[in-house]
Amino acid sequence: MTSRLESMLLSLLAVLAAVYCFRVRTPEEPAALLLPVLVHECSHAAALLLLGFRIRGLRLEPQGLCIRYEGSRSDLAHALASLAGPAGGLLYTALTHASPAPWLSLSADVSLLFSLFNLLPLMPLDGGRAFWILCRAALGEAGEDLFQAVSRVFLALLLLVGVYAAFSNRGSAPMLASLWLLLAQKERQPLVKNRDLL
Repeated sequence: MTSRLESMLLSLLAVLAAVYCFRVRTPEEPAALLLPVLVHECSHAAALLLLGFRIRGLRLEPQGLCIRYEGSRSDLAHALASLAGPAGGLLYTALTHASPAPWLSLSADVSLLFSLFNLLPLMPLDGGRAFWILCRAALGEAGEDLFQAVSRVFLALLLLVGVYAAFSNRGSAPMLASLWLLLAQKERQPLVKNRDLL
């Protein structure tokens, strides 16, 4: 099976898991689920423009929505652009969490989970991208070893949480997320080198 087909199947699994976890019961709930994604991607785009990068376009990839960009800036600028999506999501959460509208409160919760998940130091997540860039910039080849070690620890912890949640009837989302991340690890370097943000 090709890696592209594997990625597409993984993405389908992620979408099905999201639909399962967030069963739509009211007409407002699709907006509650999509707004955090929109805020996340707009935050990436705003950071890229503020940091002097050029946005080449948006693409739907097997790993998710990708912003293609170009421009030669510092490693710190690339890391900041990666972290801007989760930062925007956390700001959105802070602004909407006390809303009296149930769908907006749900949207704040989704945004919080989506942002914290994206901050994990695992590829192809934004936190993984930023951590990889900074490790390589600070330590060179040794940074790759540090990145690998930290990623393995976080992935193992996420798998353990997933197994615990699944067997204690607390939901299957952590297990599905950890399996998706486990299978997505092999595509980490091309995503960074191609200047894509999810």
